[in-house]
Amino acid sequence: MVGVLISLINPISAIAHTNLIGSDPKAGAVIESWPTQINLEFDEPLLNIGESKTNFIVVNNSIGDQVSNNDEAISSNLVTVSLSPNTVLGPVLVFYRVISADGHPVEGEFTFTFGKDQPPIDLTEEKVKNQYPISIYIASAAFIASGIFFAIYSYRRRLKD
Repeated sequence: MVGVLISLINPISAIAHTNLIGSDPKAGAVIESWPTQINLEFDEPLLNIGESKTNFIVVNNSIGDQVSNNDEAISSNLVTVSLSPNTVLGPVLVFYRVISADGHPVEGEFTFTFGKDQPPIDLTEEKVKNQYPISIYIASAAFIASGIFFAIYSYRRRLKD
């Protein structure tokens, strides 16, 4: 049991998944005219799994309205989605979730600004991370498992006496 806990606590090297290598409009760009579509390019081909929608791009304008349509098209490592007309100036959030060639989902987001005289986008915004390291969860599970083991052991010992 100790060996299993040690192997879980030690960091496991991650298998590389696909990465976003380009977009049109580019992340952090300031654009003056509203595009008719967004293109995302990845470093590996993407997978479609069955009939269900597994790859998507959601684009929201600065007031939170979704301006992307639900017509994502995949061509090897390129995903494209069309955009609805938008007149709201300011930061635009692009969120994506795709299935990489190894079958794992990959998601991310970036922003660009619509309108030349808009305030700059703060790209240093901190993401909310898990407040507790995984070792806390593993230690808690080990404590609970040992408590259950001790309870079963005590119960069986009491039955023998």
